[in-house]
Amino acid sequence: MLSAHSATAALPMPAFELGPRLLHEAFHRTLSPMLITDTTGRICHVNPAFEQATGYGLEELRGRFPTVMHSKMQSSDFYRRMWTALLEEGYWQGEIWNRRKDGRLFREWLSISALNEGGGETTHFLGVYSGLSSSQLAEAQSEDYGGVDAVTGVLGRRAFIKATERLNASAGPLAFMALDITGFTDINEHHGLYCGDGLLRQVAHRCTQAAAQHGAECVVGRVGSDEFALAWAVGGLDGCDTPRAEIHRMAEQMRHAVATRYQLDSGRTVDVSVSVGLAVLSANDSVPDAGGAVLHLGAADALLQASAARQAPGGLETAVQHYERLEAERRLTRALREDIVAGRLEVVFQPKVRLNTSAPVGLEALCRWTGPDGKPVPPSVFIPLAERHGLIAELGDRVLESVLRSLARWREGHLNTLPVAVNFSAAQFKRPDVVARVEAALARHRVPAHLVEIELTESILLEDFDAAVTTLQGLRHLGLTLSIDDFGTGYSSLAYMRRLPVSCIKIDRSFVADLCTDDRTRHVVATVVSLAHRFGMHCVAEGVETFDQVQVLMELGCDQAQGYFFARPLDTEALAPVLAGRTPWVEVVMAPSRPMEL
Repeated sequence: MLSAHSATAALPMPAFELGPRLLHEAFHRTLSPMLITDTTGRICHVNPAFEQATGYGLEELRGRFPTVMHSKMQSSDFYRRMWTALLEEGYWQGEIWNRRKDGRLFREWLSISALNEGGGETTHFLGVYSGLSSSQLAEAQSEDYGGVDAVTGVLGRRAFIKATERLNASAGPLAFMALDITGFTDINEHHGLYCGDGLLRQVAHRCTQAAAQHGAECVVGRVGSDEFALAWAVGGLDGCDTPRAEIHRMAEQMRHAVATRYQLDSGRTVDVSVSVGLAVLSANDSVPDAGGAVLHLGAADALLQASAARQAPGGLETAVQHYERLEAERRLTRALREDIVAGRLEVVFQPKVRLNTSAPVGLEALCRWTGPDGKPVPPSVFIPLAERHGLIAELGDRVLESVLRSLARWREGHLNTLPVAVNFSAAQFKRPDVVARVEAALARHRVPAHLVEIELTESILLEDFDAAVTTLQGLRHLGLTLSIDDFGTGYSSLAYMRRLPVSCIKIDRSFVADLCTDDRTRHVVATVVSLAHRFGMHCVAEGVETFDQVQVLMELGCDQAQGYFFARPLDTEALAPVLAGRTPWVEVVMAPSRPMEL
């Protein structure tokens, strides 16, 4: 006889189907962060839980790759294996470190599944962040128990970071070393977890012994399943002389102490090799946050840098070389930041010439910097440096201010004031108040807007095309001239080009260099010139260095040119004759056999 509960359970369930509306509701209401990408990995959608967990909004992420949250804790092999599993099996899961918008790191358990419509080809991927798995959670809890790793007895990750921050505050600059046991998973599989734990304890003991023998104040921690870290006080990092020998000696001592033969609890022996990475943490290490404020880099960031360096191929010498490159870049970045703030970078001007008359029709402002050693640093070095370290917007602001001051002086001196083109970076252009900033700068220096031209690369404009058009229209409304720089090196589209409110296209110097020797390049330039004219724009060729290039450009109908053939970039003193109407290149164009004197 069935009980009432059994009878109820035996009743047939009503038919139920998950409709699109219910799925949409579930996606948006779940507390688990979720994102959907297309098959190339570009983000299509994220749910509110994902926005809350990462600090990124949907509109910031749509169309971008999840690498926007890249922590650099995972190697390229990690992501290669992930994609291989997704493409072959349609599923992947594992622990992953990511970085929130505010810069903080977080560790999650990520599950990715391939989605398809009607059992056909994969159209999207769904990623679900669900916190650590039970085994990983148990490891994390044991790691944080009392601040000491339960297996090895050294500090766990959190305690290690806190201890190194205290050491940095009391002892000054620190060197960080990340040390990873190569093939530790294989050791666990072949000899058992018990033997693996014993090996970890021996490694921790040797790290501690080596640190004690070194004599410096030092902190040792286990910061991953098979990764250890050390941080020790070093002198001179904030000065001119980096203690390379000291750091190298400590790293070499540590590697020799760990990378050797071990006696396992099973009685067997095993040879262990390690990979190492180095980083430094000094009082001057800082980065700007999303709002432009400067944040001091902490121990977690230094540990992250050391772990990322550890993944580079090569031995200890490679790690030391990697560290030295970072250290040299750190010093150069600090000098660049100081010179930008102090206004010590120089702005020079290169004339732009109308080809059919050889008359100057404008100038391009270019930035020049002399490094801390008194030698010029090429723009190809310090511009990318400024971009990597969040200085490019401030640098661009300083250049614009310098240009406006020069224009104001020329107007007051009743000189022939030529329009000046200023390069705008993506960081400047994407500011929500960029139009208001430019308008305020023009008013502050009392410079008419038609004397300023803003140059932008096509890649900046096409990242978020609709937003770019809105900003361009705002700048155009002020009376500014707008141009596309380095045309042909990006991803131009005729559909986009016809909608851009720009007046000029600048042909990249790479095309000009091959203009007289390559027929295909000549055809490309001819097409660009024709395209510009059809859209009501004029064309400027960059990097013109020979009379033959001038002749070909004139034959193709190019409007203007700039380059060493006419004039090198000139400081304000050398530019004075040009502003006064003296143009020595005119005679050279008319009689190219004569030497040009500038």
